Amino acid sequence: NMLIMFLSSASLVTSTLRFYPISRSFRKVQNTPELSESIRTMITQVGTNTTNQTASPDSLYYTIAISGANGLVGNALLHELKSRNYLICNKQVQLIQLVRQKNENPPTPPFIKSVYWDPQQDDDKMLQHLTTNLQSVDAVINLSGENIATGLGSLGFLGLRPWTPQKKKSILASRIPGAKLLSNVVQQISSCCLDNNNRPRTYLCASGVGIYGYHYEDSMEAVDESMNTDKTEGFLATVSRQWEEAANSSAPSNTNNNNLRAVQLRFGVVLSTKGGALGKLYPIYYLGGGGVVGSGKQSFSYISATDVARAILHVLETPTLQGPVNLTSPQPCTYRDFNDALGKVLHRPTLFPLPSFAVKLLFGEMGQEMLLSGVKVKPTKLLESGFEFKHDTIEKAVKSAVTDTEI
Repeated sequence: NMLIMFLSSASLVTSTLRFYPISRSFRKVQNTPELSESIRTMITQVGTNTTNQTASPDSLYYTIAISGANGLVGNALLHELKSRNYLICNKQVQLIQLVRQKNENPPTPPFIKSVYWDPQQDDDKMLQHLTTNLQSVDAVINLSGENIATGLGSLGFLGLRPWTPQKKKSILASRIPGAKLLSNVVQQISSCCLDNNNRPRTYLCASGVGIYGYHYEDSMEAVDESMNTDKTEGFLATVSRQWEEAANSSAPSNTNNNNLRAVQLRFGVVLSTKGGALGKLYPIYYLGGGGVVGSGKQSFSYISATDVARAILHVLETPTLQGPVNLTSPQPCTYRDFNDALGKVLHRPTLFPLPSFAVKLLFGEMGQEMLLSGVKVKPTKLLESGFEFKHDTIEKAVKSAVTDTEI
C-alpha cells in the first residue's frame, strides 16, 4: 500500500497542473520549406466573402503560427482543427510550426512550413528573422514553457521537492523571453504594413489560473478575469504575472495599434489521458491506487481537452475577446469531487489518501501550492461571448478524457 501511495504521489507531482499543460518538445523540421504537394492538395481554395473582422480581407487562407504544438494543448488544438476540416472564419487554415532546432527535413502535415526560433536570442537579428518569415500570419499561438511540476536531473520526473532556485530560474526563462519576443514580432508585423491588407492580427499566449494565488479550502467565492492580480501570492502567481506582462507588451493599450489583439489564455487543469494531470494519474487510478490528496477540500478548476481546443478557436473567431481569458469549466469542483468522478468513471475504488504532511515532506513549496491548495475560477468572458461547453461538469470532463483516445 505504501508503494502505491508513493507512486500516486509521484504521478500527482508530475502533473497536477492548475496551469501550464505545455510541452517543450518540438519536431525537427526544416526552417522555411516550400509548400509540399500533399498540403497543396489538402488545402483547397475557398471564397473570400466573410464579414468576420478576425480574418484577412484579401487572403484565401487564415494562417496560424504555433509554438509548443506537440504538447497536450497543441495536440488537442490540431485534432479540433482537423475535425473542422481546417476552417476558421470561413477560410482554410494554414499552419506554421515554430521549432527550436534547425533541420533539413520537410514539415510534417498538417504544417505547411516550419520556422526556427530561439526565445533566448532576444536581438534584432532574431526579431527580423521571425518578422520576415511570419509576415503572412493572421494569428500566433504561444504554448511554450517548461514543465513546472518536474525537477532537474535523471529523477526529475518524480517531482520530489522540485522548486530549487535553479529550477525556478529555468521555469521563468522558458516563458518570459519567448512571450516577449513573439509579442514584439506580432507588433512589428501588424504595424509596419509588410503587406497592403492592413489585416488584423491576434496573439494568443498561454498563462494559467495560478495567477489568482492559492487557497487551502473551497470556501472562497469564484474569481474571474476582473480580479486584480497585482499582489496575489505564490510562485505560480509571480510566474503568471511576468508571463502575461511579457505577452501583453503588444496589446493595443500599450502600442496604440488597433490592428493587433493580445489574449492571455489562463488554463485550468486540462484533462486528458494523453498528458497533464490525468495522463499521470490514470494508470494509478486504473489499478485501484488512487485517493484524495490532503483534505480534498481544495478547489479544482479544470477543462476537458476538447473544450480547451474549442475555446481557443472560439477566441480566434471572436474579435471582442482580448486581455486575460479563463479557460476553465463553468462548474469548478473540489479535489475530492475529481477523485470521486475518476473512480466512478473507471469503476475503481479510491482508498489510498495522501495526507498533507506527506505532501509537504515530499514536494515542499510546490506541493503546498499545487497539491494542497487550489483556486475556484469561472470563465466569465467565454460565457458572455457565447461559448458553450461540451463538458461542463467534472464527471463529463473525466469521461470525455477516458473515452476519447485521440486527445
